[in-house]
Amino acid sequence: MASFMAATALAGLGTEHAVMAQETGTILLDTITVSATRTEEAAINALASESVVSAETVDLSGADSLGDVLNSVPGLEVEQVADSPGVAINIRGLSGFGRVAVNVDGARQNFQASGHSLAGGSVFFEPEFLDTATVTRGPVANAYGSGAIGGVVNFETKKASTFLKPGETWAAESFSRFSTNNGWAQGATGATRIGEAFGLLGSVVYRKNWRYENGNGGEVYNSANEIASGMVKAEIDPGNGHSLELGAITYYTDYSSGDPTTTNYDNEVSDNTISAKYRYRALDNDWFDIAASGYWTNTKLDQTYLTGSLAGGDRSFRIDTYGLDVNNTSRFATGNFAHETTVGFDGFFDYVDVTDVSGGSADFYTPNGQRKVYGAFVQHRIDYQNVVELIAGLRYDAYSLQGMGTESSGDHVSPKITVGFSPFERTFLDGLQLYGTYAEGYRSPSITETLISGTHPGGYLDFLPNTDLKPETAHNKEIGINYRRDGLIRPNDRIRLKAAYFHNRVDDYIDAALQSSGCTNTMTFMCYQYQNIANALIEGWELEASYDLGWMFLGLSGQHQRGEDVDTGDYLTTIPANRLLTTVGFRPLADVDATVGFQVDAVDSQKRSDTPAKGYGLVNLFATYKPRDDLQLGLNVDNLFDHQYQPYLDSDAGAGLAVKFTLRARLGG
Repeated sequence: MASFMAATALAGLGTEHAVMAQETGTILLDTITVSATRTEEAAINALASESVVSAETVDLSGADSLGDVLNSVPGLEVEQVADSPGVAINIRGLSGFGRVAVNVDGARQNFQASGHSLAGGSVFFEPEFLDTATVTRGPVANAYGSGAIGGVVNFETKKASTFLKPGETWAAESFSRFSTNNGWAQGATGATRIGEAFGLLGSVVYRKNWRYENGNGGEVYNSANEIASGMVKAEIDPGNGHSLELGAITYYTDYSSGDPTTTNYDNEVSDNTISAKYRYRALDNDWFDIAASGYWTNTKLDQTYLTGSLAGGDRSFRIDTYGLDVNNTSRFATGNFAHETTVGFDGFFDYVDVTDVSGGSADFYTPNGQRKVYGAFVQHRIDYQNVVELIAGLRYDAYSLQGMGTESSGDHVSPKITVGFSPFERTFLDGLQLYGTYAEGYRSPSITETLISGTHPGGYLDFLPNTDLKPETAHNKEIGINYRRDGLIRPNDRIRLKAAYFHNRVDDYIDAALQSSGCTNTMTFMCYQYQNIANALIEGWELEASYDLGWMFLGLSGQHQRGEDVDTGDYLTTIPANRLLTTVGFRPLADVDATVGFQVDAVDSQKRSDTPAKGYGLVNLFATYKPRDDLQLGLNVDNLFDHQYQPYLDSDAGAGLAVKFTLRARLGG
């Protein structure tokens, strides 16, 4: 096992293809990223269920959405609807209202609008901007802020230092893609380096997506959209350990939503993120490694009624989030023990502003209000000669929210302890690491969960507020293994494997409940209210593995999960189906950069639900070919056999057969 201090040193080895031998098409377990502990290490060494995807993942998979990007991460499902390009991320059966913290360049994404789509939250992100995404499953990454009882997804976007090749001072790259079942996309990225102190990157992407066809050949209603995105990133490195990154991302999309028999809307989404990240690494001591970031995110959904008595009228959902994050890591040694202490503070403020021409129905369902969430943590990590590793931490969280004349608040202290063992050096089990974790997480109720009210159009359903909602507290136990070995069977082969079993008990889990009694409006048949479930339990296992022999590679990614209300035995409806994804790839040409392969995605039926879903299997093909360093061709065939299917957590059928052609051309010097 490489220790956490050695892993930091390995970061200096990184290049665009430094982990080619571990590339399974979608997962790079050897990539150095900022991990669950807020320090740099490879996912394969992390004492947590952690995965990484990268820009190479986007290339090989032909990713057009976050669902494509994150497809192979075990324990994670991307929830999406056909009539919105936004997605919700589900980790270990938990999603919505901040249960999964999603950060873009450190900026938290908190948008939510109630309706028949993704009421728990939507993320809008352009895959072509991705440099790396680090996924941490479970509440073990509480150093990243409050609420993430499901996990954390950190998206880092491209920048000049990662886009430019060694020796380049400038480069420009164009991107073109055509899909037979989705549409086309066009983009360009350019970057320059001025001396050693300044780098600048800019990128734009436009997508024109038409209605896709499902496996039965039928067009999926309202699945068309247009998306335009832009990004600017500046790096300033004045020396002496100081560095600064400034970024701005804008995302605009226009689409129609609604089913044929319900109200339809014309939608315009504008999503903006501005971030600043400062870092100071002391050159003369190990006591100061300071990271500080500040951000503003703004997401606005403007809707125009297209049908019904309000046709032509408008409504708008807007959320502004302001955030700050500061932490410092100190490193020192005592005898044979290496120490790492991290302390930090973070917080964000949500401001929700909703208007509706109907006289207020939208802000009944997505109430106006304000929420302040903040916390502080301390974490200490000890490594004894790369054999025993201990991580212990405490986090304090607090929140307050107000709206509609009411207020609520609360706080909590969450402990975490992880122990890792690597006692097998110089044995046939060399490279095997065992670990166990207990970690707590805390999520405050959202404004919508607390204050939703009003009557559903048609008058048959009442929405009731619940100002007595208690925060959720997760108690997660996990045992796992990491296995990293080179030359296991052949001198040049490499194997990487992560597997874990988890048992996550959530006290006061918040879920929407339908009831026929207790409704305040006697004219309605039912009422709908967010309520606490005293004891919810989610447990399961996950597997992620890759084997690389140079000329070919294999990958496995799988999950098995169960969730229930412990007191009643009722199933939790947000638990994804069991799944196993197998990847087989080949690099057939010794002197040419070319990769071909296929994936088999086997999804089990989900019978533990009030609305059971059928299982299905998909076969996807992929190929990339670089005849020259400045030209890359890509071919992807998704759903090769045109299978009709619908993921359990989605409300629409998936896309049928799609053939994608990609061209990337680059100039640099």
